[in-house]
Amino acid sequence: MLRPARPVLEIRKVLGSHRTLGHLQANALGMLTGMDWIDTAQAELKRRNLAAWLICDFRGNNPAAKRFLDFGDVILSRRVFLLVPSEGTPQLLVHEIERGSLLDLPFDIHSYSDRQSLVEELGRLLPPAEVALEYSPMNDNPYVSHVDAGTVELLRSLGVTPVSSADLLQVFSTWSDEQVTMHLAAAKHVLAAKDRAFAFIAEQVRAGRVLSETAVQKVITDYFGEHDLIYHHLPTVAFGPHAGNPHYAPQAGADSTLQTGDVILIDLWAKLPPARAPYADITWMGSHGAPSAEFEALFQLVVSARDLAVEAIQTAYREGRHPEGREIDRITRDFIAAEGYAEAFKHRTGHSLGTRFVHGDAVHLDDFETCDTRRLVPGIGITIEPGVYFDTFGVRSEINLLLEEAGPRVTTDRQRELVII
Repeated sequence: MLRPARPVLEIRKVLGSHRTLGHLQANALGMLTGMDWIDTAQAELKRRNLAAWLICDFRGNNPAAKRFLDFGDVILSRRVFLLVPSEGTPQLLVHEIERGSLLDLPFDIHSYSDRQSLVEELGRLLPPAEVALEYSPMNDNPYVSHVDAGTVELLRSLGVTPVSSADLLQVFSTWSDEQVTMHLAAAKHVLAAKDRAFAFIAEQVRAGRVLSETAVQKVITDYFGEHDLIYHHLPTVAFGPHAGNPHYAPQAGADSTLQTGDVILIDLWAKLPPARAPYADITWMGSHGAPSAEFEALFQLVVSARDLAVEAIQTAYREGRHPEGREIDRITRDFIAAEGYAEAFKHRTGHSLGTRFVHGDAVHLDDFETCDTRRLVPGIGITIEPGVYFDTFGVRSEINLLLEEAGPRVTTDRQRELVII
């Protein structure tokens, strides 16, 4: 169970060690463990030829600050800056009235009092060079854009060239061997829950019973409960026109009942109980009765787009490069657009898989809603889920991939034929 967030800045100082570069373990709250995160960050800064990483925070407005530092029971109510240089000891800048409360930190601690001294101290600490921070040019990637425009202006006035920390942060989102094992277990469970749901639909149809979307949804959540699985909101079961809504959420009393000829879309996700366990997330399609020729053709189009995305990642890895998330989205999107369905593809191609939520903090396959230039580096789990949506029905196919050194590994089954009820 997640504990409630503190109302003010809570920055995590984390202790311990990690296995290998980019493969950090997580504690019971899903936080990183190990001051070795500093070593990892500095190695990545050197690899990217960046002078430093500046973590800025004011009363908890930067999630990266919460992730990496902890001042214990001390509550900081003023601006705080942690400069992690590519080499040497990190430099912490806090307000003078709060400095005396900070003990036993592995940083050189500096303080400021008024606005002028804050600017002077930052000017003294910051190198006139490229410095990573939680910033996205033109806000192209809002998932990593947490430093306000005024702070960016201030840093530039001091000779700093801000660059995004987006790819730097990704080294802390890669999975350990244990997390891979937990993801694979979750993948088996969501596939089994999907099978139970479709078997239940077939049973009810054979018996001539009225079947609602929420009744099928309950079959899935009952399976999750039986196996002690975690899910942060209810799975999607969509019949007929409801499948044309990419984020449809059935509600008892307002949901549909299955009719002959209906498209059936089931989207479900779950994870094992440990906070560090990653999600698995799939979407499966079926039909009550023989599918229409249009539905069958669009299903095959979506499946082809899905497999094209996998192939594009495989090709990039064979070429010795890690493609950007936007690149794979663009390839998939252009394929669907070439068939005349550009307007029907209403969302990104995929997202990273998280531990707290099914949508993770790492790279997304997105050149549509955002422009995600983060790279698909080894150790990250993602979904691939192209879809097309209309007023009368929708089609989506979703699989999970683990990015390994040798290339992408599909960790869930690939649906190639519709489930006919």
